[in-house]
Amino acid sequence: MYSLKAELREKKENVGGEGYISAVLYGPEIKENILLKIKEGDFKKTYKEAGETSLIDLEVDNKKYPVLVYDYQNDPMLGKFIHIDFYSPNLKQEVEAEVPVELKGTAPAVALGGTLIHNLKILHVKALPNELPHKVEVDVSTLLTFADAIKVSSIDLGSKVKIITNKDEIIASVVEVKAEVEAAPQAEAPKENEKEEPAK
Repeated sequence: MYSLKAELREKKENVGGEGYISAVLYGPEIKENILLKIKEGDFKKTYKEAGETSLIDLEVDNKKYPVLVYDYQNDPMLGKFIHIDFYSPNLKQEVEAEVPVELKGTAPAVALGGTLIHNLKILHVKALPNELPHKVEVDVSTLLTFADAIKVSSIDLGSKVKIITNKDEIIASVVEVKAEVEAAPQAEAPKENEKEEPAK
């Protein structure tokens, strides 16, 4: 399990300029929301590794909570996190989560003059918190022709993870790229009945 440390935060405390991110911790076993602040560098490192579907061991005031990154707010202009929602689930109850889909391998159909299309980048799943996959890797080497497609129905995450996403949705396919050739305009030939006027 990934680990992370957080500090308690006062309700009106502004931590944006101190290298910290404001956060809140809640869950079925927590009576009142716990206000937190967390070092921006520490969170970025852990979030990059754990994502939103891996449990994180969050230490607060010498007590540890198993948490998921339930939600976050960021500043797209500055590329900085502004606020984090940590959810501490009941480890014996299933939760729903969105798991990123990553493509691996090479699709042979691309060599036929096609472009690999990644249609579905998130899988909606349901499982116990400690059974949630970090990501789903899909091998595209089965895409031999433009008629082939990889659907959700072909993904097997085992008996402990239920896929909620529609099984008929296409995850990846290869689309043929047709070259557009524009014919150069040709000068019209004079008609047989037309005679050139003599120069005056």
